[in-house]
Amino acid sequence: MPRRLSRLLRACSPRRWFARHTPRPATGRVQLPLVRRGGGTTMEAVGLRRSFGAGEGETVAVRDVSLALRHGDMNLLMGPSGSGKSTLLAVLSALLRPDAGHVRAHGADIWRMSETDLERFRLRHCSYVFQGYNLFPALTARQQLEVVLRWGERVGPTEARRRADRVLGQLGMSRKAHLRPAELSGGEKQRVAIARALVKNPTFVFADEPTAALDWENGRQVIELFRGVARDRGATVLVVTHDPRLLPYADRVIEMADGELLADATEATRPHHLDRTMIELTPVCAPRLKLREPAPTTCRP
Repeated sequence: MPRRLSRLLRACSPRRWFARHTPRPATGRVQLPLVRRGGGTTMEAVGLRRSFGAGEGETVAVRDVSLALRHGDMNLLMGPSGSGKSTLLAVLSALLRPDAGHVRAHGADIWRMSETDLERFRLRHCSYVFQGYNLFPALTARQQLEVVLRWGERVGPTEARRRADRVLGQLGMSRKAHLRPAELSGGEKQRVAIARALVKNPTFVFADEPTAALDWENGRQVIELFRGVARDRGATVLVVTHDPRLLPYADRVIEMADGELLADATEATRPHHLDRTMIELTPVCAPRLKLREPAPTTCRP
């Protein structure tokens, strides 16, 4: 009898009620990939195809595309309007399901994940910069970043505010941190959207025309931050752009047209046939190219 009473008391102990238990791993679920900071391929796409419409009205936006993205690389995806760049970006970033093909991130096929695991993958591993900003109307610029840290990374309020203010300061938005989207210009909204993407510690950064609404001085700061995320944090960065001024900052340039990849060149192999009026070489001690706007031309009758 005393032994039974002892077991009952242990089972009813408040310490036992509030003890933390390690959950058992779920069976039959796709395990999310771990964040890896080593070298090598972080994402591989094979035979991607995505179309819109059906029958005679079908438009193939991505046609049998295969590519691999590497850890720590700053990648530019370039091509004319309507070439399928944004569609390919959406497929690779787990936002748009392809009609055919596979996308593997750290060994896991993301399009075979359940919806719950897919949402966790986006939240844990991906940062996005959209052309349409996608900011919360009721939140200030600072709060746009804080909500990502507090809900996505479970960061405390003090640390979330510190990190948000640091990134906003890097983009020249410290004095606008208390303003809501309706009180910001288009370029300022874009900088807040970029800050929101960079405030966390993502494995992948996907950006669709991030410098389109910015003057070159702010655009240069943004692309340098993207490059820093790739070099310093080991993230894989993929940027869709039409801007040739970003070329010197890229480790790799992927050209696309009519839904297909035309060329794929790394920094060491691609021809640097940029307009010399747009590039001014800095001294040897500075490893980066300094860009300037082309000199204005006058039209003669």
